[in-house]
Amino acid sequence: MADTSPRTIQLSAWQRKVAGLVQSVDELNTLVLAGGRGGGKSILLIWLIGYFALISGESLNAVLIRRDLAGLSKLEDLLFQQIPTLMPGSKYFKAKRQWKLSNDGTLRLIHMDAGDAFNKIQGEDLSHIFWDELGQEADPQVVLRARSSMRTTDPTVVPKFIATANPLGPGSWWIRDYLVTKAMPNRIFTCEFFGAQPAVWIKSTLRDNPYLSNPDQYEKELRASCFGDESKIAAEVLGEWGQVTAGFFGSCLSIERSMLPRDFQIPWYPDKTGSFTEKTKAHWCWIGGDWGTASPACVVLMCQIQEPMMVGERHIARGSWVCVDEEYVCSIQPDGSKEWNRGDRSLTAPQFVERVKKLYMRNGFTDWVIPHRRVIMDSAVTAQLGFGGHSDPVTLSTEFKKYGWQVTGSPKSSRAVGWQLMKSLLWQAGSDEPGLFISERCESLWATLPYCISDDRNPEDMEKAAPDHSADAVRYVLTAANQGQHSYRQSQRSGAHPLMWGKEEKPRRYSGGVRTFKPMPIR
Repeated sequence: MADTSPRTIQLSAWQRKVAGLVQSVDELNTLVLAGGRGGGKSILLIWLIGYFALISGESLNAVLIRRDLAGLSKLEDLLFQQIPTLMPGSKYFKAKRQWKLSNDGTLRLIHMDAGDAFNKIQGEDLSHIFWDELGQEADPQVVLRARSSMRTTDPTVVPKFIATANPLGPGSWWIRDYLVTKAMPNRIFTCEFFGAQPAVWIKSTLRDNPYLSNPDQYEKELRASCFGDESKIAAEVLGEWGQVTAGFFGSCLSIERSMLPRDFQIPWYPDKTGSFTEKTKAHWCWIGGDWGTASPACVVLMCQIQEPMMVGERHIARGSWVCVDEEYVCSIQPDGSKEWNRGDRSLTAPQFVERVKKLYMRNGFTDWVIPHRRVIMDSAVTAQLGFGGHSDPVTLSTEFKKYGWQVTGSPKSSRAVGWQLMKSLLWQAGSDEPGLFISERCESLWATLPYCISDDRNPEDMEKAAPDHSADAVRYVLTAANQGQHSYRQSQRSGAHPLMWGKEEKPRRYSGGVRTFKPMPIR
């Protein structure tokens, strides 16, 4: 029979160090235990709950939140082992998931599902919020709303927010951007994101947990579960937050293979008279876009390479795609940092069109020269929002058109197929096969792609709550080009745009010799 008798937690050296920091710095508002798996973070969280329950007395009104019910049940069992030992006489009301402590303090366990945690605590004065696996929350707004209830009438109690987090969760992008990159680990700093409060994040790995019976075997199991993805191993085993090849795109995404310098320019191609014009430059360009105000709005300028070329040490094969530039509209933090998964609610259609126009102009286009059939946005822009008459339906695309910018809705296609195409191109970057390259100017792609993760229910698709707005814009273009429905019509092929998919062109002579243009099919 299993031993169910209460046991006092024995802290490891790492856990004692963190506990000492919490005990010595009373004004500390936020503590995030952010590291790899198996480091003892959840056990330390349970110890801290007991510690604050003892010192806060009747002023303790705390909640313990976790998104998944199975994880919350495990924490519930751990509390059953600790609280009766620390505070005999405490009672647990299982139906309410609430502890009534012997010193009149209160602790509730909340299963946070579908963003409803705030509804369960709204209007209450919370002295402490304990959050296990903070990285499961893809939207930080949920966390901020819960924190808005942190207040107490006891001047001797400082409200605390204490959480655990692992890299690579749905919310790892905002934990990294708002916390991890703002200060070194173990160093207290003023966190603007959490209301300019004193905060600290602390890293741990499985090697900080001496109570693992066989740490070497556990590490082998962790590495095996990563399927050889070195960046995922670095995140889960070593607790690293800075790996750019982790997440949904795995080892397909590589700075060494795919990143192009900021000064990359769209190649010029001639028309059949040998002239280089703005229209021929735009002929192989596409625009992918994703509209939003609650979520970010963005457009990505892309071009397809028609002749092999070298950029630095990178070989770009014919037929490759390059994300040249972008316009990304999102919220801005007080320190000027971009909030990659939160939109700008003040954004309007004319403002967005004006920003897109600036994107065109800084890349050498003085007009809306890229044909609207190759300006691909989320199909929601063509959804009818109201009735303005048969010839003038009320849609976002017609709203954009009022200000001179015409767009086309993205084609119907499986998301998973589009992502697989994008993965293949990223993997082929730098080889003799067509690849996908991304300029340094596309900051949102480099900032968000590493933090897009697989959907647990459909691993072939991306988690829809991930910061996928720029990735969606690229996918729309690749999907449209792959379907071949957005090329120029037959009536245009004898007109002003001679370089199109069709017959092989005759050799043309240039000062550098004779070259043959063999038009590439859209891949």
